[in-house]
Amino acid sequence: MKRLKIDLQLVVKGIKAINSRLDKAIKAVENSTSRGSSEKKTTKKAGAEKKAANQETAFDMVVQIIAGSRQGVNTSQIKEKTGFDDKKIANIIYKAKNRNLIKSVSKGIYKKA
Repeated sequence: MKRLKIDLQLVVKGIKAINSRLDKAIKAVENSTSRGSSEKKTTKKAGAEKKAANQETAFDMVVQIIAGSRQGVNTSQIKEKTGFDDKKIANIIYKAKNRNLIKSVSKGIYKKA
């Protein structure tokens, strides 16, 4: 019985030590997220603005090519003008269709919406 009491006291002591470590870790995480979140958001926005100001994206290139054609453009014509592979063109067309920027005239031929 005495042995059991000693063992239980050791377990309680260990649990208290773990609890205090968890409290310290939670406080550290809360402090880092409250300080770091505003800094990270501003740096991400600044980086995105720099990229948009300096160069045209692949998405913009493909949408402009499609918008510039009256009868529509197929994927092989887009590939010739941009040099992108088929998978990249397909992904861009998928996103542009979801944003209602382009529409399908017939299978494989796209036109400005």
